[in-house]
This record gives sequence, C-alpha cells and structure tokens, in this order.
Amino acid sequence: MSLRVRIVLVEPEGKINFGQVLRLSRNFGVDDICVVNPKFDVRDTEVLEFAAGGADLVDRVRVVGSLVECLEGADFSVCTTSIAGAPDDPLRQAVAPRAIPLLLPRGSKVALVFGRESVGLTRSELASCSLVSTLVTPSDYNVLNLSHAVALYLYELLGRDLADVVVGERCPGDYMALLSRYLASLGSAYGLSEYEIAALKHVLNKALLTKVECRVLYRLLKASLATYKLLHKKVPTEPVEREE
Repeated sequence: MSLRVRIVLVEPEGKINFGQVLRLSRNFGVDDICVVNPKFDVRDTEVLEFAAGGADLVDRVRVVGSLVECLEGADFSVCTTSIAGAPDDPLRQAVAPRAIPLLLPRGSKVALVFGRESVGLTRSELASCSLVSTLVTPSDYNVLNLSHAVALYLYELLGRDLADVVVGERCPGDYMALLSRYLASLGSAYGLSEYEIAALKHVLNKALLTKVECRVLYRLLKASLATYKLLHKKVPTEPVEREE
C-alpha cells in the first residue's frame, strides 16, 4: 500500500498555478486538497480552464483559515522549503523528496504542505510539520514554480514503486504522534525553543522506527518525565496517552 497524500497549499497567490495543481492531482489520483486562505476564488474560470481534466476536483477542495485545520487527520506532515541545510539552523535540516516514502510507514496519510509563491512558509509553519523537505537541483537555484514543485513531489511519493527499507512492523502514525508529544513536553521542561523541539520531532520521524523500538522509546520518555517531576517538584505538560 502506498502513501495517501493530502495536498495542502498555504495562501496560494496564482490562479493558473492552482488550476495546474488540480490537473496534477487528477494525474496522480489525489482527491484530498486543502487550501489555507487563497488569494482568489478557487472556482474562478481561469482556475478551471488551467485545471483541464482536473476541473471537477474543485468540488473536493476544502478552504480553511489555518494550517492547523489542514493538518488535522493526517498521520504525518511534510513542509516544503527552498531554504534548507543551514549548518546552524536545526529547523531547516531537510530530507529530499525521494526519501519521504522510505521514511514514513506505508498506508500513512501524509499532508504535503506548500507555501506561498512569494515567500514560502513561515518558521512557525515549518515547525508544525513532522518533516521538512527541499528539492535539490544541480544548480544553486532550487526555487521552482509551485505547480512544478507539486509535480515532482507527487511523482516521488506516488509515481514510483519502492520497497520498504525496514524489516518488521513500522511504528504506526498515532504512536509516533504520542512520542512527538513526549519529546515536546521534555524539551519544553528543559527550556528548549519551539524550533529546537521541532528539530527533535524531525529527528524522530527520520528514524525508521519499528513498533518494538517505539515501545522502548516510549518507556524511556515516560520515565524521563516522571523523573523530572520527582527532581524538580513540578509537572511539565503531560501528553495525552495513546489508547492501545
């Protein structure tokens, strides 16, 4: 089973680009599209013209007011950026598109997030995602047109048949989310910044963990929170427990 993709566009600015994204969605069989505060009417005649055979997908587009709403119900989220790999910025340690289907368990629901054509995603938006990804090009200019970037990501996630690289049952998305919450609680308790905590979550989602390994890490993180409370006589934010 391949990944299940939701395309998320944050404040898209171009009607032609959006129409072409609808067309690409039809090409790759994606019918889950969420748009945050578009700068145009998603049913504009120019959008439908450039959507061509994907024009009917406009009826499936969900328009919302925040990125948080678009991420609801997804097992994982991948924020895209053209600025990555900065040696002193833990938030922008990105993975290549072709690595994404290898890192995430098969069958997962993945929100693939693209930013504004003019300025991309904010740092807070990048921090909200499970992973950050960037396109690596042969030149020093990797800023692609929005619809071109969507095409490349959809091909890497859905257009190739890739074997799993982990032997054993992968850690499910809800368990990974719980581990992320434990990391966030510990990081906050020890004074890490929002972006440092986000970097820890990205490390977790790059780790190709099996279910057994997740259980071991869960026990360690839970014990660490309990030890913190005992030593510091205060209670850090407790994660909501996963129901078995």
